[in-house]
Amino acid sequence: MRTDPQLHHAAFRIAPQSLEKVVEVYGLLGCVVSYRKEGARWAMIGQASLPHFDIQLVEVDAEPRRDAARISSHIAFISENPAEHVARIEEWAHTHGLRFEKGGWSERELWFDLPDLFIDFVVEVMHVSVTEE
Repeated sequence: MRTDPQLHHAAFRIAPQSLEKVVEVYGLLGCVVSYRKEGARWAMIGQASLPHFDIQLVEVDAEPRRDAARISSHIAFISENPAEHVARIEEWAHTHGLRFEKGGWSERELWFDLPDLFIDFVVEVMHVSVTEE
């Protein structure tokens, strides 16, 4: 049975002129561009295993939030090895000269931030076991 209405996408704000870098970061997490109009400074990204739900990345002219509440707004992925994915993004950030921050709520629930790119969110990578509770 299909749900009506059905979730389609969630939009997240990113820094001006950062779209290509953010798409590259999400590529390291298994996402691909599902839609981008030529010349647009926004894009839809998703994963083939979730064909009806995307993340919209939108460049906005806004200063990044710098408060502790920032980590409450996040996009979450599940993985067999969250630490490996966070380490891969950390290495990518250092290679590109970008600030990188990381933390976690537990050993199974990690997050990372690219504060030069993300306006008001972080990315969480959780171990698959959290979905089994």
